[in-house]
Amino acid sequence: MVVNRESRCQITEWKDLTRDCANYTQALEVKPPDSTSIIIINVYDCERYGGSGERLAQHANWEAIASHSQVIIAGDMNAHSQMWNGRATSRRNAPFWENLITNHSLVVWNSEEATRVGGNNHSIIDLTLTSASIELNWCIDSKEATGSDHEVIVWEVLGGIPGSRDTSKEVTGWDISGWDSTGKSEEEQTAIREKKAATQQCFLRAGGKTGVLDDTSSAAQVEEAAVALQEAMVGTLNSHARRKRWCSRSKPWWTEDLAELRKELGRERRRPAGIGRARDARRNLRRAIQKAKKACWNRFLQEAKGGEVWVAASYTAPRLDRTGQALVDEDGNVAPSQDEREAAIFKGHFPKGPPGTYEPAASGQAFERVDAHLIGSLLAKVANMAAPGDDRISADILKVFWQWDQQRISQLVRACIRTGYHPKIWKTVKGVVIPKPGKPDYAKVRAYRVISLLDVIGKLVE
Repeated sequence: MVVNRESRCQITEWKDLTRDCANYTQALEVKPPDSTSIIIINVYDCERYGGSGERLAQHANWEAIASHSQVIIAGDMNAHSQMWNGRATSRRNAPFWENLITNHSLVVWNSEEATRVGGNNHSIIDLTLTSASIELNWCIDSKEATGSDHEVIVWEVLGGIPGSRDTSKEVTGWDISGWDSTGKSEEEQTAIREKKAATQQCFLRAGGKTGVLDDTSSAAQVEEAAVALQEAMVGTLNSHARRKRWCSRSKPWWTEDLAELRKELGRERRRPAGIGRARDARRNLRRAIQKAKKACWNRFLQEAKGGEVWVAASYTAPRLDRTGQALVDEDGNVAPSQDEREAAIFKGHFPKGPPGTYEPAASGQAFERVDAHLIGSLLAKVANMAAPGDDRISADILKVFWQWDQQRISQLVRACIRTGYHPKIWKTVKGVVIPKPGKPDYAKVRAYRVISLLDVIGKLVE
C-alpha cells in the first residue's frame, strides 16, 4: 500500500478481521486527520491450493466488515452471477457474494465491461463493492498492459471523506447564463426579463450606498468606492446567479441531462432490492457520459480556429501530476509539504525589492480622455473566457454590470487615473503554478513559472 505522505493518513491493518484467511483477504483502515475512516478490503477469492475446495477469503469476519459505515471491497471474487453480469450464462461461486451484497445493501460499481479477457467469454469476476454512503468514480483502464488476463480497474472516492475539507463548497465563480433569453420561448423570455430587472435593481441599490466619484475625489475615496463596487457585484451575484463550485463533475462535457441521470442512479441505489435497476441506471449514465464526451470533443475540433487546433495535441498527450512533488529551493532546502512548497515558490519568483520612496507622478490632464466610450471599447476587447482574478468576477459578468451603471464605473476608473492610485483590493493576485516544458529536473523551483491572475476591472484600469 502506497500513501501520499501529504495526505497525513494513518494506515492500520485489521488482522483480527482476516486472521483465518491466509492472506487471501486483507483489511486496511485508512484514517485521514480529523475525518471518518474508510475500510478497504482487498480480496482474492479462490480455492485453496491442494484441491480441497475451501475458499479461505470467505473466512474473514464479513459481518463486521460489511457493517462498517464506510467500506470498500475490491478484488478478484472469481464468481459468476447475473446480479452483476447480465450476460453470464452460468452461476458459479456466487451465493456468498450475492448474499453479502443483498444483506448489507452494498453497491456494485462494475459496469457491463468485462474484467477478465480471453476466448469468447465475457467475464465480470473482479468486483468493486461499497457501502451505500460511498460514491466512486469507477472505470476500467484497458490501455494498461499488465501481463495478466485481468483488466486494470481504477476508482477514486468522490466528494471527499466525511469530516474532511470539501472544496466543492467553495464558490469559484457565477453562472449568468440564466440571464440570457436568446432562443427561449416567449413565456421564458418574459420571466428572464423580470429576473434581470430585479437583479439590476439589486445591484443599483447596493452600489448606491456610496456616492459617485468626481474630479475632486481623494485616493481614500477611490479605495472606498472600489471596495463598495466589488461588494455590490458579489452580493448581487450571490443573490441572483447560480454559484459555481468545483466538484467531480466540473467538466466541459457535463450537462443537465447527465445530472438528471446521476440523480436517477442515486434514487435506484437507495431502493430496497434495487440492484438490477441500479445497474441499468449506471449503464445509462456511463453511455450518456461517453456520448457527451465525444460530442464535446467533436464540437471543440469543429469550432477551433487558427492556433487553437494545436491545443488538441496537448489534450491527447499524457500529463504528469507534480502537485505532490517535493521541491528544492535555490538555497538547497527541501520543501516537502504544500505550505513549504508555496513559500519556496513565492521566495524564488517574488523576491523582495530594494527599499525605496517611490511616489507616483502626477497624472496631468490624461484622465480627461477617460470616458464611458473609451472604457466600453476597452472592456469589449476583453475575452469573456479570460480567467478572473481573486474576486472571481469574469469579463462577461463585468460587462453586464457595466451596462447597468456606466457612470459609477467610469468615474471610478477616471479617478484612479487622475489620482495615480490603484486600489489595494485589486492588488491581490491569484497565482497559478505551471511547469516549464523540457526542464531536466522538476524538483527545482525554477522549473516552474507562476501565472498571475488579476481582477478584470483592475486590468482594465491598467
